[in-house]
Amino acid sequence: MRLILSILLVTLAGLFLGGFTAWYSIQHAHRIGAINVGPWTAFPFASADQIDPYTIARSVAEGTVPLGATEGLSFEAVTDSQGRALSLQCEYRVEGATPPAKVWTLVTYDNSGNMVAPAPGGRSSIYSNAVVHFPDGTFMIDVARFPRPGNWLAISGNGEFRMVLRLYDTPVTSSAGSEPPQMPQVVRVDCLS
Repeated sequence: MRLILSILLVTLAGLFLGGFTAWYSIQHAHRIGAINVGPWTAFPFASADQIDPYTIARSVAEGTVPLGATEGLSFEAVTDSQGRALSLQCEYRVEGATPPAKVWTLVTYDNSGNMVAPAPGGRSSIYSNAVVHFPDGTFMIDVARFPRPGNWLAISGNGEFRMVLRLYDTPVTSSAGSEPPQMPQVVRVDCLS
């Protein structure tokens, strides 16, 4: 009886530790095959023959379908440019420029993978043709609970969130591995007390 109990405990411990390390590897595999520029991370080979098993597992766990190499590239930010986790209790400014792309979108998602519910009168996604640019081609998008003049991406709720910047028809996918692309900064402006 004691032998059976020991085998059962070792098996359960192995299953728990194996499951935990697999989950941890999937969640923290941002360095494997990734392009990291400031707070932004992209996986340029997520749909190519060179895809690694961690990226496959992450896509399955999140229920996402990566853009094909000929379609574009998707960048994700879970922190601001200072490395602090993005919080729905804070306001942010996304400023600068994106790599060249025919069209791009910026969308906010909660930790469950759902789009963040926008504040009244706002939207939780914005695309490049609707963004007002400065004469030098840069832009500034306020990510906040309350309306802002200019470009405003509305958020509401509590907890952490992520921003996903999708670049469609961009040369970045063919130049992955060379020089890092120019990406916008994510600056935390203020937080609710």
